[in-house]
Amino acid sequence: MKPQLILVAFFLMAFSADRESLKVFQTDSAHSSMTIEGTSTLHDWEMKAVDLQGTVDATLSQEMLSLQELKLRVPVEALRSGKKAMDNNAYKALKRKEHPHIKYQLLSVSDLQRLRPGLFQLNTKGKLEVAGKTRLLDIPIRAQVLDQGIEFSGSTTFLMSSFDVEAPQFMMGAVSTGDEITINFKIRYN
Repeated sequence: MKPQLILVAFFLMAFSADRESLKVFQTDSAHSSMTIEGTSTLHDWEMKAVDLQGTVDATLSQEMLSLQELKLRVPVEALRSGKKAMDNNAYKALKRKEHPHIKYQLLSVSDLQRLRPGLFQLNTKGKLEVAGKTRLLDIPIRAQVLDQGIEFSGSTTFLMSSFDVEAPQFMMGAVSTGDEITINFKIRYN
C-alpha cells in the first residue's frame, strides 16, 4: 500500500473514532432527583423537581471524562412541596408566567480528578437562570460513569435575593422564608 493511502486511512480511522466517542445523552427523570431546601420562621421546607429536561455531550470511559456541553431545564411548575399554597407562592416569587423555566448551562470544568475507575470529582462553573436573572455559580460535582450514560450529584447553596427573588411570605406576612436555599441533585443522563 502506498504511504499516502496509509496516511489517509489513518486519519479517517482517527476522525471516525473521535466522532464515535463523543455522545449526546438525555436526562432520565425517572432516575434523577433534585430538591430545594430552605428555612422559614415556622419550619424548614423542601420542594422537589418532578421534571428535569436536559442534555450532555460527553466522552466517557472508566478512565476518562470529557464534557463538551451540559444543559438542564426545570419547569417552574415541576417544583412541588406537597402543599398547594406554598407551591403557588413559590411560583409567584419565581415569576413563573414571565419565566416558566429555571435553566442551567455548564461553562467550564476545572480540577477534574479520577477517584477510582468510573468515578470523578470535578469543579464546574455554569450559568444559572432563575426568574429571568442569570448568575455564575461554582459547583463541585461528583460524576459516575454508568453502563448507558453518566450520573452527576452535588449540592449548591445561594441566596434567592441574588436572583432578585423575594422570599415568599404566608399568612399575611406572619411566616416568611429565609433567603438562603440549598439545591441537592442527582441527575442521570442516558
